[in-house]
Amino acid sequence: MTLTKRRAARALPAGLAAAAMTAVLAAAPTTAHAATSAQAGTSWTVRKAPFTLGASGLTAVAAAAPGAIWAGGYQWQNSYVPPYCGELGPCSPRYYQNPVLQSGDGASWSWIGTPGMTGAGQITALDAVSATDVWAAGPRDRSEGSGCGTPYLTRLSGGAWNEVSPPSLLCFYALDADGAGAWAAGYADRAHGGSAVYRWSGSWTPQDTGASEVRAIRQRTPDDVWAVGAEASPYGEGKFYAARFDGSAWHAMTPPQLAGQYGRITGVLPLGAGDVWAVSDAGAHHWDGSAWQSPPAPDGVRFTGPIEDDGAGGAWAAGARRNAPEGSVLLHYTDGAWRTELETTAVVKGLARVPGTRTMWAVGALAGKPYVLSTS
Repeated sequence: MTLTKRRAARALPAGLAAAAMTAVLAAAPTTAHAATSAQAGTSWTVRKAPFTLGASGLTAVAAAAPGAIWAGGYQWQNSYVPPYCGELGPCSPRYYQNPVLQSGDGASWSWIGTPGMTGAGQITALDAVSATDVWAAGPRDRSEGSGCGTPYLTRLSGGAWNEVSPPSLLCFYALDADGAGAWAAGYADRAHGGSAVYRWSGSWTPQDTGASEVRAIRQRTPDDVWAVGAEASPYGEGKFYAARFDGSAWHAMTPPQLAGQYGRITGVLPLGAGDVWAVSDAGAHHWDGSAWQSPPAPDGVRFTGPIEDDGAGGAWAAGARRNAPEGSVLLHYTDGAWRTELETTAVVKGLARVPGTRTMWAVGALAGKPYVLSTS
């Protein structure tokens, strides 16, 4: 379905889940859901989503070529409320889910499975170096549910997926891989001397970034790597954080508009040495090589994390209405301004561009089911 436009400013074991998936994958229906675009521009189309079981959603997407797409997330999500939480007050729901990792060609999807993750967990980060070299990561669930247990990492190499020994992260949030290795980022295991960022080139090397959690990491070149998230705070809650690696050391680069404030930067996109975007609930900030600027976002819209280049010098980002209980907007920066181009009742969690094209893919969830759309 092509989206219309209007103008306006406890879980199944992973092996069992995979077996059930294989039995019915070919019969998976295509689903389409209504959404509206708020700015005439790029045409987005709802695509066939991967078949999953139970309450499900997609949290990450990667692309290596027009017919080489990967999506990761969770399925069979269930919850329970503990009967007692000590002095913490009323107990919050705790969740279990099984991982989802599938490959697609734009028209259909194939189940991959997650070698080594035999219990509950999910895939939260993906990156494709090429059609034959792909990384996927996420957390295994803790035994009591909710939160992050041990990290999980797998890689497609030599024609097969194999588990890779992960770095010591409490939560796995981001990956950025290249031909020489990979960057991994997440929530630091500071109690055991862990870092929020690691570099892999045959083994994992912790990075001295000063961050307690890194939500996104992007490498433009080996001597231009950006990490964003939150820095450590003695009071528990972290403050906005951004840093740049120049090939030898990390340097603080937090926008002064956010300095000293509590919160986290959730997305980063280095397009050039003097063209870097950092986005958060507090807005979008642009580094021009000498200073940070804060171009305004459309009224009533906040940025939620994913940001990708559009292949023409601009950027796409996911956001949401500040007064909306759910749903997402897709924002496009072009011709010097951010514009809302698409509004949907789905929650968008991941964005990716097909290399060498301007085709974008977005993934998320709608009403407990995976949601996929792409530009035409």
